[in-house]
Amino acid sequence: MRDAGMTTMEVKKINRSRVYQTIYAERSLSKQEIALKLQMGLTTVTQNLKALEEEGLICRGGYFASTGGRKAQAIEIVKNARTAVGVFILKKKVLLTAVDLYGDLLGQKEVGMEFVPADGYYRQLGQEVTQFARSLEPASARISGVGVAIQGIISPDGSAVKYGKLLQHTGLTAEDLTRYIPYDCLLEHDSKAAARAEIWKRPALRDAVVLLMNKNLGSALVIGGEVHGGKSMHSGTMEHMCVVPDGRECYCGGKGCLESYVSADSLRREINGQDFEAFFAAVRSGEPESSAVWERYLAVLADAIRNINTVIDCDIILSGYLAPYFTEQDLETLKGKVTALPFFADRDFSVTLGQYGELAPAIGAALPFVRKSLAEI
Repeated sequence: MRDAGMTTMEVKKINRSRVYQTIYAERSLSKQEIALKLQMGLTTVTQNLKALEEEGLICRGGYFASTGGRKAQAIEIVKNARTAVGVFILKKKVLLTAVDLYGDLLGQKEVGMEFVPADGYYRQLGQEVTQFARSLEPASARISGVGVAIQGIISPDGSAVKYGKLLQHTGLTAEDLTRYIPYDCLLEHDSKAAARAEIWKRPALRDAVVLLMNKNLGSALVIGGEVHGGKSMHSGTMEHMCVVPDGRECYCGGKGCLESYVSADSLRREINGQDFEAFFAAVRSGEPESSAVWERYLAVLADAIRNINTVIDCDIILSGYLAPYFTEQDLETLKGKVTALPFFADRDFSVTLGQYGELAPAIGAALPFVRKSLAEI
């Protein structure tokens, strides 16, 4: 029903958006199905389809199976009508990704770059991002934006790095970092970006903790399907939970932090710099020394999950670089260690692997621009 206060132009805009969003949600529909789902006249649907097609937002695919009459034509969105770019900045490299309107990966690239908070680095970053984006989408207008994920606590307004001990970049502003990137940009904490990627991939996800098992450990808290930032954006930083009182020194200045025991760097130190492929091959073959190291690693991680589960009764998602090395048996072992104590025995939670591995922060950083594009259509 039309609101009496709405203009004809506003009604047309709403109808256009409804038609597009319906096609997007269903992925493939006939004109008749759209009209039926929206309780909208065929003439109105046809007009909106024509406008959306002229804008390059939808396309006609194949045909549905005949039900006795003329075959209905399938209508789909043009998935790459808008492309969002995601960037993950690490100490010695940059990961670049691009995603379409469904958040599916269009391309990726790894660039060896030593991070230095200086103009020369920002310029090179701009060049790499621009070349990457243009290699996938030459039309600048179809690049919706660039999300940059970086280690460190980001200010609530996304304008600067509030705490950046790992990269020594506390105070770095988003404006400086992205000054040579010719697209709309935003700055995001890497762990929170990774969590957003998991939420996107799992629409039913409500409460969870995402552990980003990268060179340095990261983590993020998901509550009610949203990443929880907290009063000062420190919420969810489980990597600095103390798991071994007066234990190993952490870069944060504390001792015994989870970061110092289950990050990829900490595991690499335990295996004396051995290649991970060789280490895990040895673990899976049952080699005693490697298996013992991995068992200790899982025991500490299980202790951390138990502590987390005490505070927030939720699922655990292991994401990041190390995630692909975990097997289903490892996940069962972790859950078994947690539920072995009577207090945790009846807990209904899962330990699962993330969807994107090391690319999770880059993909997650791009997704706000996907959502923005969809909201504007």
